[in-house]
Amino acid sequence: MKLNYSIGTLEEVELIHAYSLEVLRDVGAVFHSEDAIEIFRKHGFKVDGQTVYFKKQEVEDAIKSAPPHYTWYGNQTSVEIGKGGLKATPAYGPIYVHQNGEYKKSAHIDFVNFHKLNETSEVMDVSSCNTLDVSFVPVNKREEYRLGTTLKYCKKPIYGIVDGGYKKINYCLDKMKDFYGVTDDKVFSTGLLATMGAMQMSTDMCEALIAYSERKQAIIITSGTVLGANAPQSMAGSFVLGNAMILAGLVLSQLVNPGTPVIYCAKFSSSDIQRLAPAYGGIEAMLGCATSRAMASYYELPLQSGSSVTESKANDYQGGAETFSNLFSAYMLEVDCLLHACGVLDSMNSLSYEKYILDEEMNLTMKHLTEGYFINDESVMIDLIKKKGPTGSYLGRTMKMFLRDFYIPKYAVRDSHNEWVTKGKLVSEDLARQQIDKRLNAYKEIEHDQDQVRIIEELIPEF
Repeated sequence: MKLNYSIGTLEEVELIHAYSLEVLRDVGAVFHSEDAIEIFRKHGFKVDGQTVYFKKQEVEDAIKSAPPHYTWYGNQTSVEIGKGGLKATPAYGPIYVHQNGEYKKSAHIDFVNFHKLNETSEVMDVSSCNTLDVSFVPVNKREEYRLGTTLKYCKKPIYGIVDGGYKKINYCLDKMKDFYGVTDDKVFSTGLLATMGAMQMSTDMCEALIAYSERKQAIIITSGTVLGANAPQSMAGSFVLGNAMILAGLVLSQLVNPGTPVIYCAKFSSSDIQRLAPAYGGIEAMLGCATSRAMASYYELPLQSGSSVTESKANDYQGGAETFSNLFSAYMLEVDCLLHACGVLDSMNSLSYEKYILDEEMNLTMKHLTEGYFINDESVMIDLIKKKGPTGSYLGRTMKMFLRDFYIPKYAVRDSHNEWVTKGKLVSEDLARQQIDKRLNAYKEIEHDQDQVRIIEELIPEF
């Protein structure tokens, strides 16, 4: 018995695609990069200044060119993307750190600590150069710092560098390739590219897309629609614009290098019309995730969607409810990559130590939920029911069947009232807080060879 969760019909999916093609044909997409514009011109696309217009066949040929799956290599490990099975990935870019109910700007120790939490996590499949903001590092050294520190502390595959311009990105990709010792045909980096508006791509993102595509490294193209601000005040209109821009970026990637892996990511969220800002924890995000699943499946592309994001500024009722709804969608819809899987507060602006631990457990409960339960002779235990009779007791040694069917949480308070008072009236956040140091101390330093040590020292000599 498994839960089923889906949205819409094939006819509705095809309508979104058709409207997106109409937008690309009649409205076009702006690329703030002469290199990108020249690539489109070279391939015969209609160009007016920085605006590119797309024909249906041009778009659909590009979709067919992008592979449905790929292998993502790290230091001693790899993951399969697009072959089934959700891959949890870390927070991306929070500015602040939350611990013991207080906020502070991120620092080097936090950047390292969250890498250690990612590496020791039974939930997290991937690490990232962008787990936290690194404004404590001089601007001209930030990308090297991100990469060097991540390579030093992480074995898992990592989201790579996408900022700093074409030359800096290629330098970082060279260092990653040398560090991992992989051949040119291996995908060792996945770059997360966020469009700057409904139908625009910034210079930095264009340069990153071109750099990654030239080397056939994977890219995630994320739409930048904000409902009511740079997109219509309707879910359908907002999603169509976001979908159109993803397709525009996908076309560019396949023109640069056919077969470049592209992950679909329609970052559709709810909206706060009073602030003209996204509301990532809004219940409508569940509809956005489900629609994204439908479109990615239609295009036969891997999907990144869902998160542990909440607008709440504390680990409170709002935070738990919004986190649950976002994670539930991701797991029930079997997304391929789950970004911001653990610890995110404050509309993605903050990363919480305690929430990271709590969200790990939330992810595990979601995994358990997706497994469902079996109905057969063994699981029904009909022989035991007959043996016990109508008034029988089933108390006794805990059976394997119970442990398979029921998840036992570590951080949910299920004590009786008196037990809870006796133990100090601890709540879930208190229990999670007790685990942070244990987890950090459980991290084992990675042994690097001489070439890897040299690369790390070149990237981060002062650390």
